[in-house]
Parts: sequence; structure tokens; C-alpha cells
Amino acid sequence: MNMRAGLVALGKLVLAGAAFSIGMIAGGMLATLLQLPPPAIPQGMDTAAALRNFVLESPLLALALALLARDLGGRFVTRALALSFLTWIAYTVNTQLEASIFTTMASGLAFSLVDFAVPSLFCGTAVAFLFPYGGETASFAAAAREFFARRTAGAWVWRLAVAALAFMPIYWFFGTLVVPFTGAYYQQNQFGLTMPGVDQILAVLFIRSLLFLAACLPVLILWRGSNRSLFASLGSALFVLVGLLYMLGAEWMPVAVRLPHTLEILVDEFVYAGVLVWLLRKESPVAEPSRSAVRRAAVG
Repeated sequence: MNMRAGLVALGKLVLAGAAFSIGMIAGGMLATLLQLPPPAIPQGMDTAAALRNFVLESPLLALALALLARDLGGRFVTRALALSFLTWIAYTVNTQLEASIFTTMASGLAFSLVDFAVPSLFCGTAVAFLFPYGGETASFAAAAREFFARRTAGAWVWRLAVAALAFMPIYWFFGTLVVPFTGAYYQQNQFGLTMPGVDQILAVLFIRSLLFLAACLPVLILWRGSNRSLFASLGSALFVLVGLLYMLGAEWMPVAVRLPHTLEILVDEFVYAGVLVWLLRKESPVAEPSRSAVRRAAVG
């Protein structure tokens, strides 16, 4: 990539990030009009600094989506909705669910879900427009038929069942590795953190695992690049959306909390992405339909 192309790409990321920031304003207005109670502000949080950090980090969020958009086939609306849904689920819904049990600031869940739905849609649409797919496109229905034709029904049943639960053991294993470094902060209820019971963790983790699969499945269906590039792009996107942006912006928390969790999320999101690619995208003995057949299905 030459310097001019790099500057153009950077400008697109800034524009897509600005779309997210503008969406935040619109989403906040919508949540307020619906008279939803706003979430509590974490103790020690500087709201002005948090807003500044958010604006500065928004191009990074756009980059996470652009890594996927470049090889995400399908028509414009389909691509925009897939990127928007992934953003909303990974960046907001799953994080809010986790915060509901690991922090003392569980209020304002409905406000946050509505508030961030709008910027997720704005940014996903902007990225889909600014970073179009250069190959042939087909409808989502045609892409889904091609995707599921790769295996028998029996093979899909167990693979989807495993994929639906895969996030649970991955999260649990890597989460236990950081407990020696961060556990005391949760046990002592510092910085708004709290330690839930195992039953609460498992219940929320089960819901999160299902939601992650629902958010990633459209990407897996529409992907037109290699499995290796899917692993790298999906892992990077999940890492940025699930953890990196929050850890960079949580200046009220000590580095001793943020750094271990950043490394934890980095590893578990890439492992999770790898498991999904291996389970659902790895080549199977069932012959794939030709692209011409997919095109005929799309126009038919």
C-alpha cells in the first residue's frame, strides 16, 4: 500500500469512526426520549476524558470492522447489517451482560442497549459503504445455502451445538489464569468490581456464548477470503470490540487490572475465532456448490 492509499484508508476510518460518535449522540437522545434510566458512572471516572478517549478510539473500532468488510461478500445492506449486528452484540450486549455480574454498576442496561444500537448501525453501514467488497456478490440466502451445503445435516447439528457452547470453556480457562493478578480487586469491591458466584457466571456465560455465535455466524456465511485471513480478521475484530477499546479507555482502573485483562481477552478471542473457523469453515468431504450455481440461485 502506497502513502496515498494509506492516507485514503485512514480518512475512511476517521469518517466511519465519526459515524459511530454521531450515532452515540443520536442513540443517547433516543434512549432519553424513551425515558430509560441511564447507567451509573463508575467511581473515579472523568466523563470528559472518557468522551475524549472514545472519540480518539473510534477509528480503531472502524478498523476492526474494516478488516472484515474487505472480504465480506453479499450486497450492501446485508454487509452493513452483519457488521452492525456484530458490533452491537460484541461491543455492547455481551459487555453489558458481563458488567451486570462483575461490577456493582448494573443499572441502565436498557439505556445502554438502545444507546449503542444506533452507533453500531451507523458505523457498520459506513464501513460497508467505505470498504466495499470487490468480488461478485450474491444474496444472503444464496450465501447461506452455499455455506450449509458443505456438510450433511448431522454434521451441522453437532458442530453448531459445540460452537454455541465454545465460548464458555475458553472464557473460563483464560479467566482463571488472570485471577491471581486481578482477583483481589474483585474480592475487595474496588473500582466498582465485584466477584459473583459460579452459578451467576455460568448462566451469563451461556447466554454470551449463544450471542457470540449468533453475531459471528453471518460473517462466517458471507466470508469470501481464506480461512487463515478469517481467523486473523475475526480474532482482531472481537479483541478490539470486546476488550481493547474498553481497557484503553478505563483510565480510572489501575494498569494492574487493565493489562492482565487485555492480554486475557486478546488470547481468548483469537482462540474462540480459531475454534469457529475450524468447526464451521474447515473444508469437508461434501462438495461445495460452484460459484456459478450460487449466482444462478441468487438471480433465481
